[in-house]
Amino acid sequence: MNIKNLIYLTLLSIVLVSCDSNERNIKKSFNRLNSGETSSASKYIWPEDHKNLYTFEQRFLSKNGLLSFDIETIEKLNDESYKVTLNCSNGNEELLTYFKTKGNFLSGTKIIDTIFVKKANGKEYVTFDWDLNEKSISDNIKLSSILVEKLNLRSGPGKKFNVISQLENGDELLIDDNYENSNWRKGFYFEENSSIKKVYFSSKLTDRKEISFFTLNWADSMGIIVISILGIIVLFVIYPLLFGALFRMGGEGAGVFAIILFVVLLVVVYFTYQIIETAFFELFIINLPY
Repeated sequence: MNIKNLIYLTLLSIVLVSCDSNERNIKKSFNRLNSGETSSASKYIWPEDHKNLYTFEQRFLSKNGLLSFDIETIEKLNDESYKVTLNCSNGNEELLTYFKTKGNFLSGTKIIDTIFVKKANGKEYVTFDWDLNEKSISDNIKLSSILVEKLNLRSGPGKKFNVISQLENGDELLIDDNYENSNWRKGFYFEENSSIKKVYFSSKLTDRKEISFFTLNWADSMGIIVISILGIIVLFVIYPLLFGALFRMGGEGAGVFAIILFVVLLVVVYFTYQIIETAFFELFIINLPY
């Protein structure tokens, strides 16, 4: 298949799946949540709902890897709302009680919810009525990853404050992006009983990143057309240049250059996989494993 046919196929796929983007966004949100990919699901959800989304994850999703919300029907009420019927598979009693209290419970394991659409900066998001009343969490949240083997979470911004808990390398915390302190971050720690504590930890031992669909922290506004173009550039430009350089190199310093090219190639392979996974999901809602 030549590059022209690939472009035509990509554009045709975009046209074929372009109907009712809001309904597709609802499906994408639940598909990502069912796969445990909350950060990816957040791309489609109203930013002010992110704190409720993460609270819901910590309270219910993270405790039950088998839990899934399977969409049975989506009924369009108007341009700004949809009635969605879900089958809550493997939900525990706490979760079902939560939906009963909210009035979303139908019978057995079925729940019903009205999902609304909000617009901002030319983009449309879905918003859930899963209000967990977590007013202790800032509306402006980001993610922070632990960069050291163990990190102390303290009750205040300084070493004089008590250590509440510890997290390990690679763990993530929600952080208040409005908090200003050059040495400390303010985060939110979910305890075993799902209660939330405000904690403080070193900014030098952690990073700060957007809650992003692309784990390379690319802008959420990057659409499927841009992703497809990037994929074509990587496949037909970057790879040939890399392999060409590998085959041509020689002489003094070739070993070091080979190592550098190999590292670059690994990064490109990872980047390529993300492009493919993103494209498949955006076009066909096929969720490849990360």
